[in-house]
Amino acid sequence: TKSVMAEYDKNLTDIAYITSIAEFQTHLHLNDLSKKRAMEKYYEIYRACLKNTAIIGRQLQSLINSNHTSIRWLLQRTQAIGEAGENNTVNKFEIQKLKTSLKEIYYRKFIWNSTQLGIDEVQEILGALESPDDLLALWNATYEVAMPMRENYSKLIAAQNQQAKQNRLNDKSESTSNMEERHVVEQLWQELKPLHRLLHAYIRQKLYKLHPKHVQLDQPIPVHLTKDIFGSMMTYLMKDILPFPHLKEIDLGPAMKRNNFTEENLFQYADQFFVSLNLTKVSNNFWNLSVFKKIPGRSMACHPTAFDMYKYDDVRIRMCTSLTSRDFYIVHHEMGHIQHYLQYKSLPFWFRRSPHGAFSEAIGDAIALAAMSPTHLKRIGLLENYTLSKEDNINFLVSQGLSRLFLPPYAYALDIWRWSVYNGSIQPSEYNRRYWNLVCQYQGMKPAKPRDEQYFDAGTKIHVAFDLSYIKYFLAHVFQFQIFDVLCQEAGYRGPLHLCDLHGSAAAGNKLKILLGLGSSKPWEDILEEFAGVRTFSAKSCLRYFKPLQDYLESLVEQGQLNVGWTCNNDKNDARRKTLSRRKFYLFIFMNFMLSISLF
Repeated sequence: TKSVMAEYDKNLTDIAYITSIAEFQTHLHLNDLSKKRAMEKYYEIYRACLKNTAIIGRQLQSLINSNHTSIRWLLQRTQAIGEAGENNTVNKFEIQKLKTSLKEIYYRKFIWNSTQLGIDEVQEILGALESPDDLLALWNATYEVAMPMRENYSKLIAAQNQQAKQNRLNDKSESTSNMEERHVVEQLWQELKPLHRLLHAYIRQKLYKLHPKHVQLDQPIPVHLTKDIFGSMMTYLMKDILPFPHLKEIDLGPAMKRNNFTEENLFQYADQFFVSLNLTKVSNNFWNLSVFKKIPGRSMACHPTAFDMYKYDDVRIRMCTSLTSRDFYIVHHEMGHIQHYLQYKSLPFWFRRSPHGAFSEAIGDAIALAAMSPTHLKRIGLLENYTLSKEDNINFLVSQGLSRLFLPPYAYALDIWRWSVYNGSIQPSEYNRRYWNLVCQYQGMKPAKPRDEQYFDAGTKIHVAFDLSYIKYFLAHVFQFQIFDVLCQEAGYRGPLHLCDLHGSAAAGNKLKILLGLGSSKPWEDILEEFAGVRTFSAKSCLRYFKPLQDYLESLVEQGQLNVGWTCNNDKNDARRKTLSRRKFYLFIFMNFMLSISLF
């Protein structure tokens, strides 16, 4: 068994290396069809190898109860190899064809203000706009890109559900998230919801003062006014909504420019942070082969992405970086992925991945929490003349809330929509309406005007266009605080959680290696228990981190300064639709009755 699986490990590693390089190059040359065809060819070879692996794994199923833990877990994983290992070649190629078409639509350029843009290039421009009309014009233009996706997306759902049934599942969503995980997400959301609603009310009130004609104090927030495409990471609002604007804000952009930072410097700071924790320094290859900023005149993918090439310590990042607080955070997040790859690089191919999607995302975010701490920013010279008064702390926590407390409800709404599409409770004729209903219900956001079914607004999110699960980001945004709390305790820190600086703590780094180095060689619950002493995700650390902010916002409510909550028009609209349907039915009966009389 060991020799057979070792041979497949070597073959898969070689093929994955070639395929990853082809994918990296394709993303840098979106208009080069030869590179795209090469990538597709290598992916077919990779899928064929996976298929053979699945077949061999199933032939060895009798050994699944082996006393050898690694063999047993490896065989369990090969039993679950998904669509790449399926036998229905026609259906498999149809799925790949549909996925390719959705990606091509996502990468289409559009013209705004005489500038050619892709969806990935919009955010920085949107964040710099001030006029509500300009914000809405760019937001509308961005969301129009996904309109042609609707037909092929519904075909993709049907094809994937057919494939899932061949795999003895009810629908595709069962392969991406089980009912137990959804129960955990719902429980976590109920814990987070009071804090989210408080911060939502505070932001809405500040936006009302800025844009009284566009915001109502008992309604959802028009999403374009958040200066974020999805209203999930609203860091560009910070200077307009801090509760104590007379105090110095944490805006790293001007400080980085004063210190003559380059885009590469951001990654160097993140690398140094990991090294200070006694973790692995990236190799020269990383600096030579990564792409840190947009290449002029090149049509390339800009969505921040970390790549594990699977051989020769070859790890890379592709990102169109800007010198902003937002990207300082994102760079540390992406370097968390890189560190994860470096720590489990000696494991067999099968185990060189995260044991749960939330792990890899949360690890980078936990380090970003430490890197964004005022204590750490002062240490590295990016925060000068900054005090740590109660008001400063509240300002800081508001800025952190803008980047961390609105993604969980958006992620939950998005994947509830996706699960409902897969199980048929949302039909293609109502894709857009039901998407915005869920965004309103969970996130408290809405479009400036109702958007009908000619649009496919969910497809503006890359994870929908690329058919990638998003619920892991919900879990990661909770789990990052759990990781951060454990690491701060290991470092001997006992103060307010939001002021913890992990820099230089080898003890914290050694603890983090438990999460990083095991890859997926054990079930995620076992790894979490080894790291934190518990077997599930918890929101307690997140709530503790934001406790000073929650207390402050609750005091504003008690003083009558905040109106919490919002009303969605979904129920009214649904009732109106039912009334109209009944009227049409009665009219149909009446007309038929009159026709029968006339014929008689």
